[in-house]
Amino acid sequence: MKKLKAFVPVAFLTASLVACQNGGSNGANSADGAGQSKPSDASLNLSMALMGGAKTPNSWAEKALEEDLTKALGKPVALESVFLPGWEDAQTKINLNMSDKSTMPDIQWWYGMDKEYTNWVKSGALVDLVPYLQKHGKTILNYYSPETMFYSYEKGKMYRLPGDVAEATSMTTIIRKDWLDKLGLKVPTTVDEYIEVLRAFTKRDPDGNGKDDTYGLSGPGIAGSAEYRTFAPIFFAYKSIPNEFMVQADGTVKYGAVLPQTKEALKVLQSMYKEGLIDPRTISNTDANKFEEIAASGKVGSFYRWIAYFNPSSTLYKSFKANNPSGELLAIPPIKGPDGFSSDYPEAVGGWCFIGVTSKAKDPAGAVQVLNRIASPETFKLVSFGKEGEHYKMENGQFQSLLTPDEQNKLGIGNYTWYLSRKDEANISNIPQVIDLFKKGEATSKPLRELVVRFKTNERPAFKEYIKDIEKVRDEVFYGIISGKKSIDEFDKFVDKYYAMGGKKVEEEANALYKAQKQEYAEFLTWYDKEIKPYK
Repeated sequence: MKKLKAFVPVAFLTASLVACQNGGSNGANSADGAGQSKPSDASLNLSMALMGGAKTPNSWAEKALEEDLTKALGKPVALESVFLPGWEDAQTKINLNMSDKSTMPDIQWWYGMDKEYTNWVKSGALVDLVPYLQKHGKTILNYYSPETMFYSYEKGKMYRLPGDVAEATSMTTIIRKDWLDKLGLKVPTTVDEYIEVLRAFTKRDPDGNGKDDTYGLSGPGIAGSAEYRTFAPIFFAYKSIPNEFMVQADGTVKYGAVLPQTKEALKVLQSMYKEGLIDPRTISNTDANKFEEIAASGKVGSFYRWIAYFNPSSTLYKSFKANNPSGELLAIPPIKGPDGFSSDYPEAVGGWCFIGVTSKAKDPAGAVQVLNRIASPETFKLVSFGKEGEHYKMENGQFQSLLTPDEQNKLGIGNYTWYLSRKDEANISNIPQVIDLFKKGEATSKPLRELVVRFKTNERPAFKEYIKDIEKVRDEVFYGIISGKKSIDEFDKFVDKYYAMGGKKVEEEANALYKAQKQEYAEFLTWYDKEIKPYK
């Protein structure tokens, strides 16, 4: 989560900002920390669009949140949940609800929809949150970094807040420590050392069953462009992310898939695959959930996946330990490339979903007070996990739910997922080891963070027009090269084809956006220091 010199529009996430939240004895003043308004005796009725959870109406979680808000704000609060449908229909329903004031919720949640968002702002459907955040949003302002807030900035106004922002990095290189110990191997630090370890995991019968049934590296295949992260230990060591735009030494922006270092990484991966060090299912399996079954089986020695796997409550951890009682997974620092470069995956700083207060809200100040309270550690824990001793317990610093998934759904626990979701110590489902890994991720993801471009807008006409066809060819060529079905020479042909298929227009557009975004960020920082910092 953060630190920036001059803005390179890349992802910087807040990893350890501590929100300032006072007690509830002074009504509204306690809830917002600003001390600039007195609690009102009038009740606050709000409708809220919700995507997370099991869509349980009139749930325990809703009632618990109402009670918490009533106490904190010093006035009665009544909430109406507007549940959105599944992912296939959610955006259609959101757009329909926002098309008329009579159907708008007071607080809207959405993801993507940049074009629609722009239209909502122009039509006055969303409220500028800045004056309300200044008075009632201290917890929110203290939690989100300037880099994150920039993605909600609109020429001196803010019409949305990020609902969920990932940690600096959510992933790490995972390796079987018990196999290292059994084979007398050290933790690898370089590409050559990593390959040597994968070779031993593949060929030296690390599980001791006398069969040739283990692989060094595995992961899900193309379940989406992001799954190039399966090969992250190699690609990242060579300063390559094939599905991202990356800043070059001359300050220009290029598509990662066409960079010379990507070709070098593909050569290494092809050699590894030919030797049998890579699980062949990485080429064919596009189901990330299926990969969890593969990882839990205990037949793979390394994979680049989620830090949260190390939580004993995670499905992968439970399955892995059930199948491999003496097995031990270890998170290791990112692998170093030929020039010493190493990095973990830099998550996006701007968030993937958003929350806005609509013009239907009769009390936008009250709506922001509610959001500010939900952003507090205590209320976040309440709606996310329930009450300690009743719904969960803490043993030796470890979270343990006392509910089955079905019971959680019936109680509505999780309905407010992605409503200003905290990723710090308030997320008690993370054990101390996992929290520490997330914090370290701020440093381990920094090298690529400074090279990867994160565009503020998804409204990129050239990119949308050409990228699907480009990605299809890229995936066919790259996975063909890795599997040995295609020669490495096909990479150069792909680069030529990329530019012939519209890549030139895509990169021209990317460079223009990059230049404009740097200038906008400089303007934002001046505005932020004046309009936001004094109210934190």
